[in-house]
Amino acid sequence: MNIVGLVKRSYSDYGTIFKDSLYTFIAEELRNNFAWSLSVLLILIATIVGLYCWRRIYLKKLRDKAAQLLFLRNDPSQLRFRKRDKMLFYGRRMLRKMKSISGQAYNSQERKHRNFIRNAKRFLHIQKEKDPIQLKVVGPPAEYLEEAAEGKEGVPLDALYMLQSIRIFGHFEKLVFLEICRQTKIINLIAGESLIKVGDPDDSVFIVQSGQVNVFLNNPDGSSIALKVVRKGESVTSLLSFIDVLVGNTSQYKTVTARAMENSKVILLPMSAFKKVFDESPDLLVRVIQVIMIRLQRVTITALHNYLGLSTEYIQCSSQRKKVAVPLKNSPGHRRVPSDVQAPSHSLVGHTVTGEARPDMLADLADHVGSRRPSALPSEPMDDTLMKSIAVEGFLKELGLKEEDRTVVEQNIDIKEIAPGTTLTHQGRSDDVLLIFVISGGLTIAQYPQVNIGCNKKLDKSDNHTVTIHPGDVVGGLAVLTGESSLYTIKAKHFSRVGLLQKEIIYNIMRERPAVVLDIANCVVKRLSPLVRQCDFALDWNFLESGRAVYRQDENSDCTYIVLNGRLRSVITHSDGKKEIVGEYGKGDLIGIVEMITETPRTTTVMAVRDSELAKLPEGLFNAIKFKYPIVVTQLISLLSHRILGSMQARPITGSSLTTVPFDTNQQIQHRYSTVAIVPISEDVPLTAFTYELYHSLCAIGSTLRLTSDVVRKTLGPQIMDQSNEYRLTSWLGQQEDRNNIALYQCDLTFGPWTQRCLRQADVILIVGLGDRSPTIGSLETQINQLAIRTAKELVLLHHEGAARPTNTTTWLNMRAWVSGHHHIQCPKRMFTRRSQYRINDLYSKVLMSEPNIHSDFSRLARWLTGNSVGLVLGGGGARGAAHVGMFKAIQEAGIPIDMVGGVSIGAFMGALWCSEKNVTTVTQKAREWCKKMTQWGRQLMDLTYPITSMFSGRDFNQTIRGTFGDVYIEDLWIPYFTLTTDISASCARTHTHGSLWRYVRSSMSLSGYMPPLCDPKDGHLLLDGGYVNNLPANHGVCCYLKEHYLTKQCGK
Repeated sequence: MNIVGLVKRSYSDYGTIFKDSLYTFIAEELRNNFAWSLSVLLILIATIVGLYCWRRIYLKKLRDKAAQLLFLRNDPSQLRFRKRDKMLFYGRRMLRKMKSISGQAYNSQERKHRNFIRNAKRFLHIQKEKDPIQLKVVGPPAEYLEEAAEGKEGVPLDALYMLQSIRIFGHFEKLVFLEICRQTKIINLIAGESLIKVGDPDDSVFIVQSGQVNVFLNNPDGSSIALKVVRKGESVTSLLSFIDVLVGNTSQYKTVTARAMENSKVILLPMSAFKKVFDESPDLLVRVIQVIMIRLQRVTITALHNYLGLSTEYIQCSSQRKKVAVPLKNSPGHRRVPSDVQAPSHSLVGHTVTGEARPDMLADLADHVGSRRPSALPSEPMDDTLMKSIAVEGFLKELGLKEEDRTVVEQNIDIKEIAPGTTLTHQGRSDDVLLIFVISGGLTIAQYPQVNIGCNKKLDKSDNHTVTIHPGDVVGGLAVLTGESSLYTIKAKHFSRVGLLQKEIIYNIMRERPAVVLDIANCVVKRLSPLVRQCDFALDWNFLESGRAVYRQDENSDCTYIVLNGRLRSVITHSDGKKEIVGEYGKGDLIGIVEMITETPRTTTVMAVRDSELAKLPEGLFNAIKFKYPIVVTQLISLLSHRILGSMQARPITGSSLTTVPFDTNQQIQHRYSTVAIVPISEDVPLTAFTYELYHSLCAIGSTLRLTSDVVRKTLGPQIMDQSNEYRLTSWLGQQEDRNNIALYQCDLTFGPWTQRCLRQADVILIVGLGDRSPTIGSLETQINQLAIRTAKELVLLHHEGAARPTNTTTWLNMRAWVSGHHHIQCPKRMFTRRSQYRINDLYSKVLMSEPNIHSDFSRLARWLTGNSVGLVLGGGGARGAAHVGMFKAIQEAGIPIDMVGGVSIGAFMGALWCSEKNVTTVTQKAREWCKKMTQWGRQLMDLTYPITSMFSGRDFNQTIRGTFGDVYIEDLWIPYFTLTTDISASCARTHTHGSLWRYVRSSMSLSGYMPPLCDPKDGHLLLDGGYVNNLPANHGVCCYLKEHYLTKQCGK
């Protein structure tokens, strides 16, 4: 059977059947749907016709457009391709073609050459040197050197002048303050018209709204001296007279007059307007009296004693004798033995707070001139009951207490019999402040000015000023009212009997009877001499917010300022408009004295870096006092002498220098801070442990205070951060800063009220981060820079103990343009152990009992904050420089810390080794290895070259130094470091404090003719050995870092 043929026929049959079926289906559909089929055909024909028409229309448009373009090309009025441009175009194209044709012949040769070089580099392990990362040195922000814009929106002009002129107005509630403002009057004065005359009642406050008023001091001979010029917004008043009016003893003007120098408008506010307010709010009375007493202590006494050299001149001489009734009855059996009281009791002796010595409180000084008062002799026995009765009567009379308060006084009074020389109250201490009533004998008040203005030399204790306190007198009232440290030392002059009331008892009485503060204040004021009244008219107590200007450049110099609290910055503006920092001033500094005495315009603009308190001393006050008390002239000569000496010592000697900071803040600024704010970059920073460690190191230098939000709330109450408690918190923080050399403000992890308060109080801000983490910007840093833009900020990077050398420091600094410096801190293991707050406090309560390690990084940071850093400067000397290693060992054995190292030539090499390792053994090993390499003759012979520039190529010398240090940057060193080179391109000395370490060390060791100069990667200048300009750059270390102590060593002859 033909199978194949059968299959073929079957497939053919199937195809025929399929075709017939399809044809039959289509024909059937067309017969049934003829209309639909016709419609499809017509649409197809229309589409073809439409496409044909569109094509013809489109081609016609193209032809028209081409014709138009051709017409425009031939139009001479249009732009055309000039012949010269055409020749230049074709010429360049021809040259490019010729170059490409000629290069093809050498492509093969160049390819072989490149391959050979690449293989040779790979075989010789030659790698292309990468450019070192450079620290971005940028200028400071404009706000850093400029004052802030003034103005308070929403405050009436009259009210604003009152708030600015007299500080006590800022402590009233808004409604109370506006009620007082309603009682003001406006006085219009013409030029020459008197505002105050002799004999007028001293019962009003005058505030100049416009114009100018001059205050005069009338002498007994009829002459007058201009005391003060009062301009817009300033006041004419004495707050001591304010107390007299409240007590009911209104005084009269006796020596002070005032008249308008031009047409002026003056606001008059009667002091009696406050009586109704104080009757309704007794607590407000206590607050205002405290403010007046604080002004008396901080401003008037500080100016008269510390800066003008006056002591007993401000005491009112007493012409009447106070008689203390001493009963003749005595009880020998109850008499105490004097030997029992020769050692002061625990209640009279407390922990010493080291701080700046301050003048005596003149409010508490008793009558001391001329008159002698009767006192009970030691031989006259008195029983305890009689002495207690005398003391109670005295306190009731002096404090204005009623008979029902006798029980409180009797239960809390302490009667003491003290031997001659026994100390009752110590100067500079607040824990032994007492209210003392002298029953018999006599006491002496002594003032010991510990530090002379402008120098650190302590004065002899024999150079003091004493006042005798007689029986019947009460002393200590000013210290009790202000709550601040005592400004004098009270001792027994003879065998004496006294009654004592602790300040806590007085405060309890004040809570029950607030009017007691008036009697204590009146007891203080009535013993002041007329000089104090006159000075109170002239002196002003100014409060400046951050950014406000104290005075501006080229203004008249008619006054000087004393910094009571805060920090100021002096900026000079050059003729080309460039601004430069001249210096910064802290607590106790005198500003503008030289310009005032020499009667020259202001040479700089001084602004507040943070919220600051100032005492303003007008020129007229100086002139008035120096005519009456010539000792003031001696004091002014001393002030100017120390100022001149300080300027000579701080004057830079060399030319240009490179700063280590992201922006140039002028390294002549003193690093002696009173308040430090500590801010974490992230939440994983052990902030509490860091603050404790820094506190531990600072305590070895001076009295230190650590403040946190928990400590403040626990001390002053949970509502202390509220706006209504602003004065109380500010006053309390100011007292704490006065009692301690330095205060540490530990910020919270959030940008809350306490963190903002810390930033406002800080002289410097420490931004703390972990060195082994990525250099990201923390959540608080940006907000900090906006709030405290004028405050110096330092970056502190924490590292584990024994960690490798820091890296990536330049990246940290480049990301933070607002940072003015950095510190690397190696931390003990206990800091990084996770503990609860209670465990941390318990741990460091034991740590604080031990002595800190003076060689630790925390101690180095503490000395930098307080201006007590120790610097080491190493000189050149060639091979003799190996002796520097022995210098390191001797310094360590002597227990001397090293906080900064600088060097030149071989000193630069040895100093860099120490800053990199901080270990004598490692420094010795590396120095020995390098010296052996330098004495290998084979290496030196291989480095010889044709002596066009030098005998050696310097390649081997570079390798030895780079092999010793590696690719390390100066910013990564544990200890601050600088080196000096000679810039032969600019013919000057260069100080290097950042950049590639081995390059600048090599540059500082490059002898001319022996080694070629090294190219500075920063600007391409050629650098040689720094010994050519200064072989022992001690002045660079002092000028750039302002170390209080520095050591120098030179090995050359």
